[in-house]
Amino acid sequence: MNLSFTEEQLLLRDTVARLFASESSPTRVREVEADGFDPHLWEQLVELGIPMMRVPVEAGGSDMGVLDALLVAEEAGRHLASVPLAESLPAARLLARLDSPEAAALLSRIAEGAVVSLLPQPLDAAAPLVVPGARAAEAVLAMEGKRIFALRGEALLQLQANLGSDSCTVLDIDQLASLERQHLASSDGAGRAFLAAVEEWKLLKGAMLAGLARQAIQLAADYSCERTQFGKLIGSFQGIAHPLADALTEIEGAQLLLWHAVSAIARNEPDAAALVPMAWWWSGQSANRAVARALHSFGGYGVSLEYDIQLYYRRARAWSLLAGDPAQQLDAIADRLWNPESDTPLPEAGEVTLEFGYGEAAARFAEEVRAFFEANLTDELKAHAHHSVDGYHAGFNRQLANAGLLFPHWPEQWGGRNKSAFDMHALQEVFESFNWQRITGPITNQVAQIVMRFASEEAKQEALPRFARGEALACLGFSEPTCGSDVFAARTRATRTVEGDWLIEGQKIFTTAANLADYCFLLARTDPDAPKHAGLTLFLVPMDLPGIEVHPVYTVQDERTNITYLSGVRVPDCYRVGEINAGTSVMAATLELEHSGDQYRISFWNMYRHAVSWAREQGRLGEQDVRRRLAKVAVHTTIARDLCYRASWSVQAQAPNRAAYGPMSKLFSTEQYQRDAVELMELCAPRSLLCDDHGVGLVELGYRQSIGMTIYGGTSEIHRSLIAEQGLGMPRSRT
Repeated sequence: MNLSFTEEQLLLRDTVARLFASESSPTRVREVEADGFDPHLWEQLVELGIPMMRVPVEAGGSDMGVLDALLVAEEAGRHLASVPLAESLPAARLLARLDSPEAAALLSRIAEGAVVSLLPQPLDAAAPLVVPGARAAEAVLAMEGKRIFALRGEALLQLQANLGSDSCTVLDIDQLASLERQHLASSDGAGRAFLAAVEEWKLLKGAMLAGLARQAIQLAADYSCERTQFGKLIGSFQGIAHPLADALTEIEGAQLLLWHAVSAIARNEPDAAALVPMAWWWSGQSANRAVARALHSFGGYGVSLEYDIQLYYRRARAWSLLAGDPAQQLDAIADRLWNPESDTPLPEAGEVTLEFGYGEAAARFAEEVRAFFEANLTDELKAHAHHSVDGYHAGFNRQLANAGLLFPHWPEQWGGRNKSAFDMHALQEVFESFNWQRITGPITNQVAQIVMRFASEEAKQEALPRFARGEALACLGFSEPTCGSDVFAARTRATRTVEGDWLIEGQKIFTTAANLADYCFLLARTDPDAPKHAGLTLFLVPMDLPGIEVHPVYTVQDERTNITYLSGVRVPDCYRVGEINAGTSVMAATLELEHSGDQYRISFWNMYRHAVSWAREQGRLGEQDVRRRLAKVAVHTTIARDLCYRASWSVQAQAPNRAAYGPMSKLFSTEQYQRDAVELMELCAPRSLLCDDHGVGLVELGYRQSIGMTIYGGTSEIHRSLIAEQGLGMPRSRT
């Protein structure tokens, strides 16, 4: 993945952002609500060459890419621009492709400042039809069969009060029939060019929705930092902060999905056609939820016409319905994913520097891992395999280590291969596809990464080679029965002895793999008089020391975790990790490793692919209800992957403002996993009632697993608080 924009794209975005901030203020938006068109703003855009930015140079434009246009559209949406921007850009490029005198003449009018809009639905579709930008347009491009027309007439100019106070018009059959039709072109090529223009329109309008929603969320967050109730800023209330965190996560997912679609088109990737309706559908769904949450944050003031937030609320719903019922996009997603005969014309994207997925190098590494499993996973090992720590096999763990596949991302100094985070994403997917447990390795890796950074040289030299050879495991000793996810409230005590060792007393819960582990990465209170977040120290405790007892705790996910008791456990100081009473800083690094959602996302993806296989095997993939429900999950798993990969990319690239990316990826992946597990259980009923280790049984397992994943690695509530604070600048919403 690469999410770095070029300097030219950043300059373009900054330029139009300043223009829209100046020329499309809420006051200006209100002034033109009668017909929904701001002619002065349009003149400013014409002067910048924006309406012609997608037109080839030889036809008088600047031949910029779809991604450039998306950046402009997003800023237009952020400022509720009262101009048919998303319609005009693809319309202009379409005219340049039609190769007729009539089309060329209309294109020259755009260069002179005229507005030409685009009807995203075919004329022979069931009326009534929404005509975006109709009242501002000199003509509206439309298609019937293979014929392309320019529509004109009084019916387009009629004033209609509409939800978004936009320049759109809704026409019935008689009104459509009354319009003048100027023939522009008629051929297979012209029809395909028009359909490609509609796909581009979906992306641009989706970007406007994402920009609109992002601004609405920020308005609500800013308001929450000003308004007080019960003596506190309302942004410190989880009831305000958490819905906005959900909204921000969903909208950033929409933004990534839009960019992903453009990147896929530019690279001619197999899923490019499906990604366009995915992005359009999700932009509308997430934007409407976001603005509703944002308005709710204002309380009664939100519905007052004096407050700007209601402008966003109305326009989000209006824009999302311009192509008709959004559920129809789910049909398009399903057709493009599962119909091998599907052939959708797509726009020419131009050069795109953004990249999605884990890349070619990681794909090659995945093949290496797959070949290893195929060669070494015997029938005996397949029978032993289990999704929990019960699936751990010491011999196979050493085989993985010998093949350089246990911790390949470690530095060579400690036995690794310097593989990237994206190589590890690829590796984990292969593990999941072979039903091999992904618990002991990631936990041990998390501990080892911190040991590399903070432990004594003696502890490093003892533990890290053992981990690297696959001979030892680690577990985490953070949570306690009395404090749960609030790990900094730990009561387990570590007291320094006269000899310089430490005596540890206490108990830890959810110490998964403690029954197998050789070391426990344990948080203990070393200064009981210090404030809650101070006075804590971390230790790498050997599990064979006297005084440690591990008792099993069994879960609804068919997994074993543990409660670990420590009574008079004497730990040499060399096993201390980090400075005394500096555990908070070490834990910050630890939790940063744990806050990414890909470990959970992969289980979500596995459940989805088994549900699709079930539908195909049962011959139900042709049923509209089944296809729509699976299409929704396809969108969600794609967004989850993009959010998780962004979190990894942001660390690798040291991207600014990345603090909320990990929590977003974990929150979305696990919460959506849990919701979709419920949906898929219902879809696959009654077979989904039965426990099994393959097929629909993995849907049933996913249902049981998903609820725990909203808790593991920090509950969703913790991540929502982090997102609100770090992504929106809201007050701390927990004590």
